[in-house]
Amino acid sequence: MTYSISMKWQYLSDKHPKTLEDLKSLLLKNRSIKDEKSFFNPTHPLELSLKECGLDAKQLTIAHKRLVVAKSKKEKVVIFGDYDADGITAAATVWLALKEFGLVAQPFIPLRDKHGYGLSVAALEEVIETHNPDLIITVDNGIVAHEAATFLKEKSIDLILTDHHQPEDTLPVAIAVVHSTELCGASVAWMLVRDLLSKEAAGQLLDLVGIATIADQVPLFDANRAFAYHGINALQVTPRRGIKSLLAAATVDQKQLDSTTIGFVLAPRINAMGRLAHGMDALRLLCSQNPQQVAQLTQVLTSTNTERQELTRDLYELALTQAKQQEEEHILVVHSPEFHEGIIGLIAGRLVEKFSKPAIVLSVSEATAKASVRSIPGVHVTNYLRTFKKSMTSLGGHPMAAGFGVETVKMEQLISEIQSEALTAISAEMLESPLTIESQLPVDLVSLELVDVLSSFAPFGSGNDYPIFSLKDVSVLSAKTMGKDNAHLMMTVQLAEDMQPLKIIGWRKARLVSELEIGAKITVVGVIEKNIWRDRVSLQMVLTDSKNG
Repeated sequence: MTYSISMKWQYLSDKHPKTLEDLKSLLLKNRSIKDEKSFFNPTHPLELSLKECGLDAKQLTIAHKRLVVAKSKKEKVVIFGDYDADGITAAATVWLALKEFGLVAQPFIPLRDKHGYGLSVAALEEVIETHNPDLIITVDNGIVAHEAATFLKEKSIDLILTDHHQPEDTLPVAIAVVHSTELCGASVAWMLVRDLLSKEAAGQLLDLVGIATIADQVPLFDANRAFAYHGINALQVTPRRGIKSLLAAATVDQKQLDSTTIGFVLAPRINAMGRLAHGMDALRLLCSQNPQQVAQLTQVLTSTNTERQELTRDLYELALTQAKQQEEEHILVVHSPEFHEGIIGLIAGRLVEKFSKPAIVLSVSEATAKASVRSIPGVHVTNYLRTFKKSMTSLGGHPMAAGFGVETVKMEQLISEIQSEALTAISAEMLESPLTIESQLPVDLVSLELVDVLSSFAPFGSGNDYPIFSLKDVSVLSAKTMGKDNAHLMMTVQLAEDMQPLKIIGWRKARLVSELEIGAKITVVGVIEKNIWRDRVSLQMVLTDSKNG
């Protein structure tokens, strides 16, 4: 039987490495890395220049002077965050930093369904009523919040904006705008406070920045690689009770923490609070020193994340039904009153993964619809959507993700315009998404030493994906389903007669069990990694694709 999960494979190199040193050179070339020394030994963030981070020194100086005044006058300060992992860790970073600096501040995380996204007049009215601040500092938001910034100016409340999202032609009115599209929100926020603190105190906040850098999927090169690399090192030894508790609840060894741990354990639990509950509880957990509060909040984050997983699974099936009817479209648009506003970004991401097209998912109420958008490489979705901004109530985002609002009565017309324009603006070639493979790997290189070489390229994430290889002509020894609902595949293959069988895990690939023939020769493509279980270390592959022969 002939089968293949994907349509097209693209090898980055047609060379087959003969040694592990050959392999290392091949990976460096595939990533266009010329400065090997700086790649494997990233600059510590304490030593990064403002230029390397894309930041304006003048704006930082203005912000620092304003914070010194706030400290001397004992002013009331509010840190206005966002409800995702980047915004929550950014708020925690500045909150803890200002406390160390000697400035008492209050964090505020907006509620998704009550306040909407970002710095809004509705949220600010609550902030003013509750805290009556002299100064507001945004983190991970605010760069397009013109109305809210003007509102604060009229109230004689000073504003320092820190953000990394795409700006418009003009900036909101503010005392200072500390902004870089090259970083994540938390690393911009950390750069704001870095030089207000001792090196030791600033360095102790890098665990939070490490979470955000991976969670927000910024390209892991240059300054971002520095934040991710040293942030993960900080996380492996962090004394922060909340982080240690989350890891323990997920039975993760803190010393083994890596970008995968952040992406699949820490970030989803933090994000779940902003999606379905209140992001403030996640912020409290990250900052709390109270063992009882930490235990209670860990349970809340864990159960909320489980709820998020179940809701995503159910609503994705509804979205999939709509998406399958849009085969000719170059942008997928699905909408329903049933789509929970906190889940639509996850659904959009799943649709992109399945169809290799940009996807828009709208949560619809009687008066308004709120959209979450995810894109593919080569399609700057925020810039594309700006063409239709006049029909929207709000818009903001990155090259790969965006969000917007629209009046429900105008939604269908807007969808029609977006999809119609996409047929010419987004070419069919842009939608071709081949599976990118580093090279075909000789089976005699498959070893624990191979994984050590691969691990030296960590941290992995956007722009520096974990290397994927193909193994040709391996023999199927066994294949069965596993996991909850038997949704996953587990098989073993023989690489060569004198080698141990290799275990292969295929997430959400249980359907292949009926197609795999015992004894058949196949080519498998995936990630080769260590499996550590109760101090036993073995090799396994996480399957991406496979085909006969």
